[in-house]
Amino acid sequence: MKKKTALTLTLSLTLFACVGPETTVINTVNRDGSVLRKVEMSNTENKFSEPQLRVPIDSTWAFVDSISVSEKGDTTWYRSAEKLFINADAINQAYLSDSGANRDVARTAFFERKFKWFTTTYYFSETIRKSLTHAYPPEDFLSPEEIDYMKLPRKVKTDLLNGADSSKYRALRDTLDGKSEVWFSRSVVSEWIEIAGALCKASGKDSLTTEILRAHEDDFFKQLGDSAEFGEACDAVLGAGVYEAFKTELDSAKAVAEEKFDLSFSFAEYTMQVVMPSEIISANGFRERDGRISWPVSGELFLNSDYIMYAQSRSINYWAIIITALLAVILPFDIALHVRKWKKRKK
Repeated sequence: MKKKTALTLTLSLTLFACVGPETTVINTVNRDGSVLRKVEMSNTENKFSEPQLRVPIDSTWAFVDSISVSEKGDTTWYRSAEKLFINADAINQAYLSDSGANRDVARTAFFERKFKWFTTTYYFSETIRKSLTHAYPPEDFLSPEEIDYMKLPRKVKTDLLNGADSSKYRALRDTLDGKSEVWFSRSVVSEWIEIAGALCKASGKDSLTTEILRAHEDDFFKQLGDSAEFGEACDAVLGAGVYEAFKTELDSAKAVAEEKFDLSFSFAEYTMQVVMPSEIISANGFRERDGRISWPVSGELFLNSDYIMYAQSRSINYWAIIITALLAVILPFDIALHVRKWKKRKK
């Protein structure tokens, strides 16, 4: 479940259930920069339609479908899709033509290979552009433990919630949900304030500035949190008649802030995994037992800043070591031989 925060008439928080197939995207990065991309989906219905897809998939992919029935008689449908992309730019082209559930969210892949004679390093990342420009960082509302939990992949969270310390993690999850509501609400109000101030300045109505709105931020949050109608809330905070005088700017700012927040709220979450060539030397995701690096991909993670998922690996160029060792042995003898020949010629 997710919470939606929006500057509606009451700035109410409404529940949002993420529908569609549970999805894991596995990127196997090759040394030449090509990426074998595999998307594993499961659903309680035999529905894998394009509007539900978390990442772009088309007819050029190879598909495998299967089905399972549990002891209780519950049926699960599975679909696996696979395609080899020649490079990260090909993945980015697919994102640009995406018509799935997350088509409005900007996502980019990046690959870099660096040769350093004795070693070669490989870097792969995917970045999701932030939804809000003036949102608050999660550290202002969440504890380090809550942030760490928020960044865990979905399967890891499920295991913790069903494990030996389930009571602890269920309490942590519930606390996180409650604090996140405040974080989301505050962030949307902050975004609205900045947009409204800019629109008032642009329209020549500079008597209502960003600084004035920001000074009343707590009052706006309280009024809207108490389910006040938007126009009434503005007049209650700023004075009677202010909303009518600046209605166009305030309403337009509200619409823009809601639209930007909806990029995070409506985002259909999934899990991203990367398999790198050679040994991992750095990554900012969760390291699985099989060596894969995993990240959750959900709206709150790119609410206030770009969400960068990266992994870097390094291979040893043994051929370079062998060549260097041979040169270290042969070169002195070769130099000595040339010196002796030179001396003989001088005589």
